Amino acid sequence: MSRKINLCLPSELGQIKRAVQEILRFLELGAPSMSADDRFDLKLVFSELLANAVIHGNKSDSRKRVYLTAEIKDGAVYSTIMDEGPGFNYDSVVHGGLCDDIYDESGRGVRLACSLTDSFGYNKKGNRIYFHKKVKSK
Repeated sequence: MSRKINLCLPSELGQIKRAVQEILRFLELGAPSMSADDRFDLKLVFSELLANAVIHGNKSDSRKRVYLTAEIKDGAVYSTIMDEGPGFNYDSVVHGGLCDDIYDESGRGVRLACSLTDSFGYNKKGNRIYFHKKVKSK
């Protein structure tokens, strides 16, 4: 059985913590035995990617929205996060070793998210990210 949540939030940093808490509560209902490590990883991934959407995608313009879907099915979390910004050239970043050095300050959130998920990518425009992460039991 799968469970899905859809959220729409204004591009305000203050909204991220509430949204991440709501997502984690939802995911815990669908996977009540999710390990503490997976919960921590997902909290970090969602926090970083939502912050990127607000700051870099929508330039902190509170009139613009960030859209998120998260689904839990077959022991994995599937998510999409989309902003209303112009996007960026993801291909040039990927071929430059996006997921290689998590200690480089520039792009740290994307590299962390990439390293903590099982699959990770962007749409062609570069304003929608998708990932999935297998979750383990406690």
